[in-house]
Amino acid sequence: MPRVPTRPEEPARPSRRPGRPRTRPRQGADGDARSDIVRAAAELFGERGVNGVTMAEIAERAGLQQPSLYYYFRSKLDVLRHILADVNRIPLSIVEQARQADGPVAVRLFWLVYQDVLALCRFPFDINEVHRLSSGKPEEFERYWVERQHLNDEVEALIAEGIAAGELREVDPRLAALVLLANDEATQNWYRPVAGRRLAGRSDPTLGDYSPEEIADHAAEAALRHLLVRTASVDAVRARALAI
Repeated sequence: MPRVPTRPEEPARPSRRPGRPRTRPRQGADGDARSDIVRAAAELFGERGVNGVTMAEIAERAGLQQPSLYYYFRSKLDVLRHILADVNRIPLSIVEQARQADGPVAVRLFWLVYQDVLALCRFPFDINEVHRLSSGKPEEFERYWVERQHLNDEVEALIAEGIAAGELREVDPRLAALVLLANDEATQNWYRPVAGRRLAGRSDPTLGDYSPEEIADHAAEAALRHLLVRTASVDAVRARALAI
């Protein structure tokens, strides 16, 4: 896949005074307090949801005194916005690579779904919670939704390209893109433990959980079987996509 140009750098932030000393060193910390705070918050959001976490708990997990947190982030929502930069950046990078690459649309679409589901399984918390939070603070999440619309538009354009090329069935490309991305995100509802149950576990618990790679492959195949004109070609499509 061609390399995607990186996004323009954000304007330089004003320098901050050093924060107060840590309460204790954080295990595995790399010395970057801002990164440690983001990592700690993501872990806690994944464990208890965004609403179930306080700034004091984030500070404790990051090994900082709570007042030090405010040298780096003004609020829990500010921490969340920093994490959300990756929520859209990663799939946008994936879809941009798929759009710019050469070759059959079917191969690029399989690769897109596979990579998107893989990234969602590995993301630290369920982004569907962000959608619920944004309903009460629309202005705080404006950038997130603008980027999300761009993601939908790019997937729609790829599907439309496949229809025009005769590779994909005559479907409504906008609706197909919405359903495809919604199915990808739905994996987050059951991949992580839900109410103490690991829904991603196999019927035979001795075999362990389904891996992100297995889930991504199944999701990509299901999407392509629904959209391909020649469903018999899905194995060849998978082989080419996974070789990228």
